[in-house]
Amino acid sequence: MNLKSLFLFYLLILVVPGIIYPQQTSNNQQAGAEYSASVMVRVLKQHNFISNLTVDDFEVLEDGLPRKIEAIYLVDKLNLTRIFEEKRYPISLNKNYFILVQASDYDKKLGEAIDHLINNYFLPGDTLTLITPIKIYRFHPETLSGRPKNYISQELQNIMRSDIIQGNREYNNVLKDLKKITRAMVKYGGESAGIDPDVETESDITTEDFTIEYLLPRYKETLEKLDSLRLVDQNRFLLFSRSLKKSPGNNVVIFFYQREFRPEISPRILNQMMSMYQDYPHIINMLMELFQFYRREAKVDKEIISRALADSGAIFNFIYLNKKPERITGVVMNEQSEDIYEALNEAAQYTGGVSDNTSNAIEGLKKSVENASAYYLIYYQTERPSASSGFREIQVQIKNNPGYQVKHKRGYFPTEFRQ
Repeated sequence: MNLKSLFLFYLLILVVPGIIYPQQTSNNQQAGAEYSASVMVRVLKQHNFISNLTVDDFEVLEDGLPRKIEAIYLVDKLNLTRIFEEKRYPISLNKNYFILVQASDYDKKLGEAIDHLINNYFLPGDTLTLITPIKIYRFHPETLSGRPKNYISQELQNIMRSDIIQGNREYNNVLKDLKKITRAMVKYGGESAGIDPDVETESDITTEDFTIEYLLPRYKETLEKLDSLRLVDQNRFLLFSRSLKKSPGNNVVIFFYQREFRPEISPRILNQMMSMYQDYPHIINMLMELFQFYRREAKVDKEIISRALADSGAIFNFIYLNKKPERITGVVMNEQSEDIYEALNEAAQYTGGVSDNTSNAIEGLKKSVENASAYYLIYYQTERPSASSGFREIQVQIKNNPGYQVKHKRGYFPTEFRQ
């Protein structure tokens, strides 16, 4: 899967005519001389939503200072209860679902998760946007309401399967080349790589009978190419977040991310090579470069991405799809998802969303959607924003109930109002 292509499509969202992205109510709004902010809050006890709270149970702090609550609404799917309303605010109950998929292999459970969403959670008036490695598919409420749910579900599954296969062709070809080169180099560490049906069925003259001097730089070049294909572009992530913030509506983002592995020479084989070729400085230098590449630092600033997504007002859910690595003698299938996992796991926490590590896409989707189905929407007074305002941290507490779990976005970047 090419993450760079995925985020290029995010940019297309901003410029394609006729695509309108609704989003949650703006963080701030003008009301005479006062300014207000809003926050969606989930209150749980042993994973069960608490639905009987009153205005006296809540305390809202912004940058550590208590804020006056102006309104509290209890939302349960399409049911709205006005718990407290010193001022009235317009409330949108429909949701705009964004399904993002990054997977190098199609898993039928992904299709089953889409089917579960359409048949069990999708309500009249909701919208759906499916973002695949190939294209953006936008389904308006009027389009969805005119077709049977099973037809819509099957159409979405077919699109997802086709686009994952086509969009990841280059990535999977490079990955296969890397496996071939890695297996060819193992013999220079004094071992055999064993049998791998995925690559043994094809002859590859480019790795047959070549010296270690040829294979090592080719391995490094292919490794860098594979890494570039799944590179997260942080700036495009920020642009995507800003586009969500500018549009009204209740946005629920569900990012399915399949665990990635990179074939590497095992440390034991590398050490054997270092010993065998200690009289060949140019080979030792190439091996040392590999060690440095393996230990490279993450390219993603998780705090920047987390704050940007929290500021967007969307609920970001990160579903990390686990899968088992292949076993090849002398080759280590090392996970290369750590940087992305850490950043997006924290982003989910920052937005009040779900982060789930699972091999079952349906379970991850259930947790994500149910997390956005029932919540309190609280409006409170805040200070006038200015151009120099930084990230304002939000903390919502439940008085006299320290055992309750409270989930909400961690804050936002206020923007100066223009009259």
